[in-house]
Amino acid sequence: MVEAAIALPIIILAIMLLIRLFTFYLQILNTGIKEHEKALEAWDKYSGKTMKVYESVEDVEMIKGGLLGFDVHKRINSKAYFFNEDVLVRAGELID
Repeated sequence: MVEAAIALPIIILAIMLLIRLFTFYLQILNTGIKEHEKALEAWDKYSGKTMKVYESVEDVEMIKGGLLGFDVHKRINSKAYFFNEDVLVRAGELID
């Protein structure tokens, strides 16, 4: 009973921490997907010069509290290159 009383709370806290880290990882994946969708939308609307660079920065933070006494965060840098194939084929304009 004494061993269970000591070990069980530690095991429960460790499992809760793993669940929080897993949800943080899923939040990072979700943010990456949203950034990719934003880049695709910007590419669909692009009709300018031959080439353009799309850049975006998004910060993801895990909720504070629990066993973690420090901030857990991730910065997601998105970079995409847009090419206007119509202008590229004609070679009528220079690169941005």
